[in-house]
Amino acid sequence: MEHIVEITALAFGGNGIGRIDGKVVFVPFTAPGDRVRLRLTLEKKGFSEGVATELLAPSPLRTEPLCPVFGRCGGCAWQHIAYPAQVEWKERIFVETLKRIGKVSPARYDPPEASPLPYNYRSRVGFKIEGGRWGFFEPKSHRVVDIESCPIADPVINNAFREIKGALAGGKTGLYALDIGVSEKEGHAVASFHVSEDTGFDWKGALAGASLKGFEVRLSPLKKGKGKRILAELDTRLVYGAGGVEFSAGIGVFSQVNRSQNRRLVERVVEYAGLAGTETVVDLFSGVGNMTLPLARLAKKAIGIESSAEAVREAKENARSNSVSNAVFIREEAGVWVNGGFKTLEKEGPLVVILDPPRSGEIDASGALGSLRPEKIVYVSCSPPTLARDLSLLTGSGYSVFRAGLFDMFPQTYHIESIVGLELNQ
Repeated sequence: MEHIVEITALAFGGNGIGRIDGKVVFVPFTAPGDRVRLRLTLEKKGFSEGVATELLAPSPLRTEPLCPVFGRCGGCAWQHIAYPAQVEWKERIFVETLKRIGKVSPARYDPPEASPLPYNYRSRVGFKIEGGRWGFFEPKSHRVVDIESCPIADPVINNAFREIKGALAGGKTGLYALDIGVSEKEGHAVASFHVSEDTGFDWKGALAGASLKGFEVRLSPLKKGKGKRILAELDTRLVYGAGGVEFSAGIGVFSQVNRSQNRRLVERVVEYAGLAGTETVVDLFSGVGNMTLPLARLAKKAIGIESSAEAVREAKENARSNSVSNAVFIREEAGVWVNGGFKTLEKEGPLVVILDPPRSGEIDASGALGSLRPEKIVYVSCSPPTLARDLSLLTGSGYSVFRAGLFDMFPQTYHIESIVGLELNQ
C-alpha cells in the first residue's frame, strides 16, 4: 500500500521525517517541504520506514546532486539539499538532541561554522574494490558502486584514484581496499593498498607513472584492520598544519579529513579552554597531538592519552619536531586512565580536560570525570546522541554547559561535529 506524505523535518541519520495518521515515518533522500508518494518498508510500534516512489511536489530546499551515483552510493545522504539548508538543519538537530536527550541548554550557542568547501573537502578517502568495481558500498550492503571520481574528495585524491585504477585494474593484486590521502604541505597524494594475499605483484612498476608522494601495501588475509605492512615506497607521510603546529603522520593514523575546518576547530578548542599558563591539560583520545600540542603552548603542561601505539609514537615525534617540551603522551585507554592515572594529578594545579572520543562517546570517562571534578571540560563530538548522553552524566555531577557550537566537517552527509564547554559549578 502506498501513502502520500509531507516531509516536515530531517533526522540525525539523514532521513526525512513525515507522518502517517500521526505515526512518524522515516524516508531517505527527501527534504523538508517535499510531498512524496511512498511505499512502507518497515513497520514498528513507534515508527515506520519507507521509500519515496514519486516526488509529487519538490521542496524549495532541493538542489541537483553533483554525483552521478548519488542515492546508490552509501557515502552521502544530503546532496539533494542546498548547502545552507544542510547547515541549518544540522544546527536544529544538534540543539534539539542536547535538549531532548541530555536535558542541556547551554548558556551560549555559537553560530554554526559552515565548511568553506561544500565539495572537494575530504583530504583522505577510503575506497572499496570488489569484482572489478572501484568505489563505495551501497547503503546497508557490501556491494560496491563503481565510480570514476568522488565530488566530496580533494581533486588531488580524484586524480590519484583515476591513475591508480587505470594502472591496477585487471591485475592480480589481491586488492580489496584503498586509502588515499593528501599531504597538505606538498599537495601530493599518498596511497595505502590493502590486500588479502601477497600475489607477488609488481606494485612499483605498475605505479611508476602515478603522481604519488609515496605508497604502502598492507596484508590482511581476513580483510580486517590495518594489516601488516609488506611494502613501502618513497614518503608515505601526510603533513598538515593546525594551531601553529606542523603535524606529520603515516597515512594509517587517524586525522580529521576536513583540514580547513580542523584548523578552525582547534582554534575554538583553545578558545573554550581559556588557558592562563598555569593549567595542566589532559587530552583524552589525543591521536597525533592535533589538539594537545597547540594547547601545550599555552599551558603549564599537557598530557595526551591515546590507545594507538602508532599514534603515540607520531605524537611524540610531532612534539619533538615542533619544540614542544611540556607535552607527554601515554598509551592507554581513556576510561582506564581516567579511573587510575588521573588521580596522580591532584597536586598539579588547575586541570582542564579535552574529550574527543569516537562516535560511541565515552561513558566510562564521562562518569569518572564527574567525580574527579576537573575545573573545565571541553568535549568535541561527532555524534550528538552520545554527546547528549555523556553531558547528562556530567551536568548531573556538578557541571554547567557554558558554550556550545557545531562545525560542519562533513558537508553533503548528516554527520555533525560539535564542541561543548563545561565548567565546574562553584
